[in-house]
Amino acid sequence: MNLYRDPLDKRVFVPTRNGRVLLNFGHPIAWAIVVSTTIIPLVVVVGITIAVLA
Repeated sequence: MNLYRDPLDKRVFVPTRNGRVLLNFGHPIAWAIVVSTTIIPLVVVVGITIAVLA
């Protein structure tokens, strides 16, 4: 999977030819979106699972 990384492009969401939208990982807001939608929920789920099983 190729990441779109262009720090000179001011757009966070970049449309493609086939209608999809990519995150511009040259923009710091894109990294905040990834962290807040994937990594933080994963840490919460793992933490709760460990707490319930312990």
